[in-house]
Amino acid sequence: MSVPRRGRRVAPLALALLLTTTAACGGVPGRGHEGSGPADTSEAALTYGTGPVRDPSITYQPDVVIVEGGPRAIRSASSDGLTWTIDGKARGAQDVRPGRVLYATSRAVGRVQEVRRVHGDVVATLGPVEFTEVFRDAHLTLDQDIDDDALHYLEIPDLPGAVTVPADAPADGATEAGKDAVKDAARDVPTTARTSGRTSVRAAHSERVGTVVARGPVRLAAAGGTLPPATSSSVTAELGEWKAQPYRSPGAFGLKFDHKAAAGLKVFVDFSLKTEKLHIRSDVPISGGRVADGATFAVEGIKSVAISIAAGAANGVIDNSKIRAEVPVQMTLPIAGTPFAFNVSWKFSVATALGGNNTTVTAGGEWGLDGALGMVDGSIVTPKLSVIKSIMDSITGISVGVSGIATAVEFKVQVGVGVPAAFAGPYTKLVMDFGVTNGSALGAPLTRCVGATLDGKVGGGVGVSVSAVAMAALNKLLPTMKFQLQQESLTPFVHRQQTLPDVPLCKS
Repeated sequence: MSVPRRGRRVAPLALALLLTTTAACGGVPGRGHEGSGPADTSEAALTYGTGPVRDPSITYQPDVVIVEGGPRAIRSASSDGLTWTIDGKARGAQDVRPGRVLYATSRAVGRVQEVRRVHGDVVATLGPVEFTEVFRDAHLTLDQDIDDDALHYLEIPDLPGAVTVPADAPADGATEAGKDAVKDAARDVPTTARTSGRTSVRAAHSERVGTVVARGPVRLAAAGGTLPPATSSSVTAELGEWKAQPYRSPGAFGLKFDHKAAAGLKVFVDFSLKTEKLHIRSDVPISGGRVADGATFAVEGIKSVAISIAAGAANGVIDNSKIRAEVPVQMTLPIAGTPFAFNVSWKFSVATALGGNNTTVTAGGEWGLDGALGMVDGSIVTPKLSVIKSIMDSITGISVGVSGIATAVEFKVQVGVGVPAAFAGPYTKLVMDFGVTNGSALGAPLTRCVGATLDGKVGGGVGVSVSAVAMAALNKLLPTMKFQLQQESLTPFVHRQQTLPDVPLCKS
């Protein structure tokens, strides 16, 4: 059956799992839904996710080890979200072995890389796992408004691959003139994804599933900390000389990021999405460990996208900086009656090309979005874009030389399971890429040139969506991991570039 649409203020989300077989699930068949009824909104559930569903009609893959107890069985998780300490007395904990897939909660799902026992508890380090490595047969449907007030913030302090470009790296081409100064300076991070088909994940110890193998101390995050509790208050993440703060309010999602007021450089960017009855629509059939053709996972209700940019440099070129980052703060919510979590994550990049002492650049714009974005019947769908507030009309600042700034932001919505660094399940992402250039004040007697670029892309699929840099970080942390991903393609829906005034001097 399908879930009927509900009002936006209904806090619990609901999914219907239409199951294509009646084969026994991995573990004990014939048990009732552990997550039936209202969503578990305890601190443990919001932080660690909800427990798996046991039902004779749900078919898990044969090597999935289900640990019962849900979030109550989780003692702690490392600050990178990879190492999980589980109550050793929980049913199923004694079956956790390298090479198998552990499923304790929606955020503690992965291929076991290492395991040991500490004071009777099980400590397991997990690698990424495909959606179809967990579920062999299922039909995931969703037709639900999202209550943004119910979302909580989950910080992953040592998220693998969080910072891609050192914050103190100079911006490429920072001294070049005109729009070439920021062209391609801050593109979205290349991303790979596995969208369908059988997985290529094979754990190095998979041939030794009969015994518990420990290759030495389980790797903890560099800081040696634990995953902080989820919170209803917004969290600001420190990323070297930069910081980022995702936020949500009634009718809006956003990301603020800025360079700390030090070393003469100041940068502030506020990216926001205005929504009206944000809605998720999903129809993902899985049969025999494969996602069937024609899957749907789409986001509706995003009405506009806006950006506000302000940058300044006291010392000109030497203050320039750039960064590409995966924000180590996610927005999350357990989904009642299902083994899944709803997840919102962010990436951003920014590069400054400020060309003179005491230079400033400011700009802002807003664009309407009409239509769904994501995957419908196996094809990517994109919205229509219209101008609400032109960014060209807002570009201003003081600069002796030609200056500019480029930034890109990725907003991703996903429903699924996995570890925080590599969540698996159907997803949709929106990537917006902006660049602005402000001409030299020395040319003002003739003309002052301004320019802007805007690019928008949409991606979607079913599986693991992870940046190449994050994947490299995971491989370094988990050298026994063998996980191959396919290149993901993004579908453009807008490319605009404009220079004013429209004269040869500004186009040269």
